[in-house]
Amino acid sequence: MKLLSTFLCLALSLCLLSIPSVARSAVPVNLEIIYMNHGPMQPTIRNLKDLLAEYHGKVMTQWFDADSSSGKDFMKGKKIQGHIPLLILVNGKKSFSINGKDITFQGFPTGASPFKKVEGNWAIADLRHLLDDLTK
Repeated sequence: MKLLSTFLCLALSLCLLSIPSVARSAVPVNLEIIYMNHGPMQPTIRNLKDLLAEYHGKVMTQWFDADSSSGKDFMKGKKIQGHIPLLILVNGKKSFSINGKDITFQGFPTGASPFKKVEGNWAIADLRHLLDDLTK
């Protein structure tokens, strides 16, 4: 009986240890980024690509140039309208609560736009924080 209880305890421990790795891999992180491929957006695009390189294998990213036919099709399919220099969808969502602040990954990051009317309320650090949480 003692051998059986030891075996069951060991088997249960192994099962519990395997749960976190299964849970992490069960929910992939998908990014869809629609952007205007214009000069003022280039520094932000470079910063995003640098950040996303850190999540290689953990985050699947699709890029859509808003001026291309695939970008226009993407926008139409997602019912996105208007002048949007940048929109980042993380697992299909653009808005999140990060550190108690409501963030929408739309427009230029705060402080990165030459035109304040197309500046968003987010920073690259906000996206990093979200991706860190989602890829734990």
